[in-house]
Amino acid sequence: MNQEEYLEKLLSSYQSYFDIERDVNLENRTLAATAFFHSRSEKYVLSKKAQLWATEMNEYVYFAFADVLTADDFLTLKEDVLQAGLQKIKPHKEHMYSYVSLVVVTDLVSEDAKKAIKKAKFHKTYQFSLHGWMYLRIAVVELSNHSIYANKQGEDMTKLLQEALS
Repeated sequence: MNQEEYLEKLLSSYQSYFDIERDVNLENRTLAATAFFHSRSEKYVLSKKAQLWATEMNEYVYFAFADVLTADDFLTLKEDVLQAGLQKIKPHKEHMYSYVSLVVVTDLVSEDAKKAIKKAKFHKTYQFSLHGWMYLRIAVVELSNHSIYANKQGEDMTKLLQEALS
């Protein structure tokens, strides 16, 4: 399976809940795709004017291709995606959390990149978590040996990514 085929299979599992856009320009690079998810929940009594609570959750997923992923390429890509994702987050009193997720589909991952992926982390709270928080989630799919590498927050994405490999 090549990178394009894998991405098509993966995006088919996202399409029910996410708004997907392909060939997205991001600063000085073109990403294979983006997938954005927004959810709002609220509870009210008798009338919508008597709202008890409301929460909003968001996820911004960025998909990228690489033939060989080096540590330098990974760190640059991670920073570009993080900055783009942070610009999309609009914290307010009903914002619960947002994830900025990076999924890289590559043929080969260098050893330095594997270490950088595992160590990568970013977490931000907004007004002492009263206006929510955000996490950076990262997962890299190495097609040559069907391996997936993720940071701590990205580990929950690996099951979906593994299913798309089979």
